[in-house]
Amino acid sequence: MARIGACGIACEVCRAYINNACPMGGCTSGVEAKENLEVQRRVLGFNCPILQCANSKGVDYCMKSCRDFPCKLMFEAEFPYSKKFLEVMKRAQAPQS
Repeated sequence: MARIGACGIACEVCRAYINNACPMGGCTSGVEAKENLEVQRRVLGFNCPILQCANSKGVDYCMKSCRDFPCKLMFEAEFPYSKKFLEVMKRAQAPQS
């Protein structure tokens, strides 16, 4: 089964994961997110802001569960999605009149 990060990216397509450079074996969300954030901080010296935000909100997958998606953080980071994709998602979620 594919491992999916809170951002929605499948670990199997992540270059760090493919090259065995991911210290966590994937940026999984949910229960494992807190542990993954600790490993990221210790091994990489930083935290993924998207995983950190999702964990603080108790969201497993931003695109699926976060009422703020697409959020300012995603737009500013332009990772893992382009601004164009996020704009499409924002329009698709807007109430239809």
